[in-house]
Amino acid sequence: MKVLLLSNMYSNGDSYFGSFVKEQVDDLENSGEVKPLEVIKVVRTRETKISYLPFFIKAMYYLLFKHYHLIHAHYGFHSALPALIFKSAPLIVTFHGTDAQEEPNRNIIYYGLQKLTVRKATHIIAVSCEIKRVLIELGARAKNISIISCGVDTSIFKPNTANRPVPTRDGSGTPITELRKELGLPNDKAIVLFVGLFSYRKGIDIVYNCAHSLPDVMFILIGKPTPNPQPPIPQNCMSFGSKPHTEIPKWLNAADIFLFPSRSEGMPVALLEALSCGIPAITTNVGGIPEVMENGKTGWIVNIEDIDEIISRIKQLLDNQEIRTIMGEYARKIILNRFDKHIITAKIKKVYEDVIHSH
Repeated sequence: MKVLLLSNMYSNGDSYFGSFVKEQVDDLENSGEVKPLEVIKVVRTRETKISYLPFFIKAMYYLLFKHYHLIHAHYGFHSALPALIFKSAPLIVTFHGTDAQEEPNRNIIYYGLQKLTVRKATHIIAVSCEIKRVLIELGARAKNISIISCGVDTSIFKPNTANRPVPTRDGSGTPITELRKELGLPNDKAIVLFVGLFSYRKGIDIVYNCAHSLPDVMFILIGKPTPNPQPPIPQNCMSFGSKPHTEIPKWLNAADIFLFPSRSEGMPVALLEALSCGIPAITTNVGGIPEVMENGKTGWIVNIEDIDEIISRIKQLLDNQEIRTIMGEYARKIILNRFDKHIITAKIKKVYEDVIHSH
């Protein structure tokens, strides 16, 4: 089977830009010996607007002159548009989050193009039930939508129990030394980790507010700042910028809690990866998060904007290592049973086979 992949976000190696799409494709290519799957990649690997031009030109060339059995586009019309014009095979489109939740509201052109995409696609993959609901409102048929999230490489994103931190909020306990020393992190502080874009949508302002109220806790921020003005950063926040995806497991294993107070989500890969590492999470009740988080078992789901509740939950977890351990172990089981990359790959291949068979 030959699949023509169209993705306007794709990692060029170790970058986080579209890394989950690249990892999904790598898994598909290596998923079977009996029925090998070949993926022809037409991808955009740079975060510049001008890079869209060569992406579209290459997409049109491959659509017109290359042989393939089906097309798989990621991120709605941004990747699927050439296929909508020159489609000569079944088209599958994966919607990851903002492409369904926010982009149709940007202007009438974006709305029209996303609506056209969901109506013309042969089949749609939504990363969560919430995304499926939004796509149906845009005109997609429910029977043409499969819910398949991104997968996690649980052999890489796994607990490192030898390096798991256990200090309490007052600095007592048995802090780890080697891993935190390697990363330049303090050994005498409890650590709350945030991984994501430093944006209002991801709740970076909420992270800062929590840090102001918990001066004895260290807040570690991994991600890319937005060009928008940032609020003042508290002294107990350490920002390390973007990190290669392969390094994220170290940062997760050096933390006590994963904080993800997002205001809008599809199915956040960063959260799945944190839970896979056995880190309890505190996050909000948005998008696909309630489909993976079990409140009180894998961490806590809090109300959006409720700073007092978030702070209370942080204190509660940091004051009880046993609860953190139990929640982390349960979170790891959830990921192994439902979101391991091999499970997700099998679901996607089944969609491919069903679409080709029906056409």
